[in-house]
Amino acid sequence: MRFGVRITILGAAFLAMFSLLGLRLWSVQVAQGAQISEEAEALAWIEVPVPAPRGDIFDRNGVQLVTSQMVPQIVVDRTFISDQERDLVVQRLAGALGMDPGKLDAMYEKAGINGRFVVESEEVGVDANLAYALNEQLADLPGISVENQPQRVYLDVSQMAHVLGYLGLPDQADLEERSEVDPSARIGKLGVERAYDEYLQGDPGHRSYRVRSGSIVEQKEPVPPVPGDSVELTLDSALQNMVESALADGVELSNEYKTSVTRNTGETFNNETTRAAGVVVDITSGEVLAMASHPSFDPNSFVDGIDPATFETLNEQKAFNNLASSGLFPPSSTFKLITAAAFIEEDLPLPTDGTEGVDFENELVHCDGVLQLDELADGSPQEFTDWYYPANKGWLNIDDAIEQSCNIFFWSTALGVHRAFRDSEEYTVLQDWARSVGYGEMTGIDLTGDPEGIVPTPELFVEWREYQLENPDEPPRLDASRLQTENPWVGGDLMNMAIGQGSLTATPLQVAMSYGAIATGKLVTPYVVSEVTDADGGAVYAAETNIRSEVDLSPATRRRLLEDLNRVVTTGTAQQAFSDFGPGLEQIGGKTGTGQTIQAADNHAWFVGVTPINNPKYVVAVIIEEGGSGGAVAAPVARHIMQAVVGNEPTPIVQGAAED
Repeated sequence: MRFGVRITILGAAFLAMFSLLGLRLWSVQVAQGAQISEEAEALAWIEVPVPAPRGDIFDRNGVQLVTSQMVPQIVVDRTFISDQERDLVVQRLAGALGMDPGKLDAMYEKAGINGRFVVESEEVGVDANLAYALNEQLADLPGISVENQPQRVYLDVSQMAHVLGYLGLPDQADLEERSEVDPSARIGKLGVERAYDEYLQGDPGHRSYRVRSGSIVEQKEPVPPVPGDSVELTLDSALQNMVESALADGVELSNEYKTSVTRNTGETFNNETTRAAGVVVDITSGEVLAMASHPSFDPNSFVDGIDPATFETLNEQKAFNNLASSGLFPPSSTFKLITAAAFIEEDLPLPTDGTEGVDFENELVHCDGVLQLDELADGSPQEFTDWYYPANKGWLNIDDAIEQSCNIFFWSTALGVHRAFRDSEEYTVLQDWARSVGYGEMTGIDLTGDPEGIVPTPELFVEWREYQLENPDEPPRLDASRLQTENPWVGGDLMNMAIGQGSLTATPLQVAMSYGAIATGKLVTPYVVSEVTDADGGAVYAAETNIRSEVDLSPATRRRLLEDLNRVVTTGTAQQAFSDFGPGLEQIGGKTGTGQTIQAADNHAWFVGVTPINNPKYVVAVIIEEGGSGGAVAAPVARHIMQAVVGNEPTPIVQGAAED
């Protein structure tokens, strides 16, 4: 090809390339210039969030329990700190605050490029004096400011920590569950603070400015934050305070009881009593008037970040567990009321084969502490011994059996069901009644931690057997001997369930709601928040009574069972504990319970009370974990609380009779 032709082609190629480049420059500068300019303008603005004060929390009478107040906080903004200034700023600020420079540098690194963070450490408590002193040094500390920011304040640290909850930085699970959460902002981590976090947190405002060479060159009008909504609880702070105090006294009473029993009888106990729970519910509406778990904690400890040693101590004490709504225990003899309801309403048979001590025709059982079974599958005899019922109370009917908490009557009821219905759908009649009053399902309370509990059935035992065989390294549910049989369920399992033992578990709140269902015929959903209002006082949420189900219980049976509960506190197992109740004892009912647990633990102490008997409205449930005796320990605590509920002057919590 001739040289001239080559030059022509090369020139044409260059002309095409420059034409395309020119067209692109025209497009960028003219056709898209305005849009790119706007985007560049927007990117130049830095938006700094302004935290919103969280909403206040009040009790049912308007007593303020939680608020937010503006406090000075030290803020580090990396936008105004160059890489060369970093080490000097960190060292100077750490020195001024008296904190470890390494910890401050770790916060700095975690914030990321152009990040902002509040200096939080157990070593640093920012007050007005420190803020004033630091203000005088800000000229030498680029990127450091002292800003007033809202801080959570729990006004009475002794009250309802498990219901109120606390704040903390979101963890990975929080961020996955709620994508809108700011990783650097504190959110509710427990109780109402968590369950109603979206109402309480408010909407943050923001300040916008442009920065050039580390200095602000332009600012926009700031957008103020919108405070969070306020929450009104159903709880009565005065009653709550009294319940918490009563539980602490109950723990102390339990340890005194154990000491006295050991000294007088030689019987030994395994552990010191440390934990307890109590709840007071309006069973006509579902409103929780008091809910306490002992030991508790100070939610203010989490405001600036709790120190690891304190957290570890509280964690070892299981202080963060709300035993009232999430602790699972065998309900023990408190469950006998449900067994009795089924016995009366379903006309359940007692054993008809001449079992010693059972009068089938007259529905009587000889309550002498021992039930002798003469025939089992292997032909060997077996005794069911009520170790906490040594006295011979003679022949009792169902009403007497509730009053005296006779295990043998309820064992006999379950034995009759097992022998009469084992091959029919009626076999699970006790389980069906348990579920009808709320066992085996969540209560629906508006708090975190609402377990279902366990209602044991033959089908469930088969599932457990199969799971254990497939997962031998997992914690076992069944004894190893049961894994060798096709059906690991036996009649003794139903007998244990009839007295609230075995694999049956429930929370104190579930037990309280089950008594409400028996007493009123309606199973309602409990709740702790009655209303949420915005900054202008307008209601944004209002709770309503929710009837989960109605219990198929005749009015005559309901009255009969309530009268039996009254006999418990006037002539039965709780008589001694309620002897100084005062006016209105005829309107009080209840049931003691002493729950057996694992061999290395002591028995749990229970009491559940109902009032008034003629028109039930309130239920009180108390458990002293490993408390030793329902009648001796839990009943006096519940009596003290019930005196306050009905308006009597609460009398001292002293030991009752050591009965189930």
